[in-house]
Amino acid sequence: MKELLRKYAGCQPHRLDYTSLLVDTNIFGRGHVLVRNEDALEELATLVSEAEAHNDLDAAMRILDGEKLCSPEEMKVGCELEWWAFFEPGRFSRVLYIGSGACPLIAFYVLERDPKIIIDGIDISPQATVLCSRLAEHFGYQDRLRPFTGNALGLGPKQISEYDAFFISSAVRPKNDIIRQLLAQKKREARIYAREDEAHPDFYEPVRLRHLDLLSAKEARGRWTAEKGTPYPMPPGCEMIGTFHNPVHSGQEPPSRLKPRRLQ
Repeated sequence: MKELLRKYAGCQPHRLDYTSLLVDTNIFGRGHVLVRNEDALEELATLVSEAEAHNDLDAAMRILDGEKLCSPEEMKVGCELEWWAFFEPGRFSRVLYIGSGACPLIAFYVLERDPKIIIDGIDISPQATVLCSRLAEHFGYQDRLRPFTGNALGLGPKQISEYDAFFISSAVRPKNDIIRQLLAQKKREARIYAREDEAHPDFYEPVRLRHLDLLSAKEARGRWTAEKGTPYPMPPGCEMIGTFHNPVHSGQEPPSRLKPRRLQ
């Protein structure tokens, strides 16, 4: 990890190559042979966060400058999977997107396909909220995409009970604490989808909870493979190649041992 840090030493945050960082730290690929160092890991986590933030903010600015909406592959997300596994069958009326960022591609993907749904977005970054608001107006969704600044853990029971679905970004932390809070305070019929990046568990908190009202990205990909007979295509840098990684590294069990269970 220290050697990898030297590769990116001196690189300005807005010059960081997000895809390159993901490729170098993918535990199914090059990241598998990295010698773990906690100090270096913390610095790498910061670099990944900065690169992702730039990717998000830059995408928003380019759209506002007249470019077309960017692709899911560029934003490292799986909109088709999430529509197929969660939004389309769920037929939700009001969704809270936690960690919506500046350019919430899945929100635009869903709003285009579902003319009735309303999506509120919460993000801890005021800059992301402002850009998201501008994009919502740019695409004519200002009445159906409503971003606001805040901490999801600060939401009260009354706010949480207003939604029939929750969508959680990969970068959100503490992801599992937020999920616990939502499960405890949501409406009975409300559902939760949580993104996760299995190839980068040190940078994107894995979903460790199991509940009948919770669908993780890992579970959604499993359903896709079972029904369609082929794995869902992952964006560059996030591919899950090779054999399953050491479960001690990520804090997860191998897929064959994971069984859904309802929390008490």
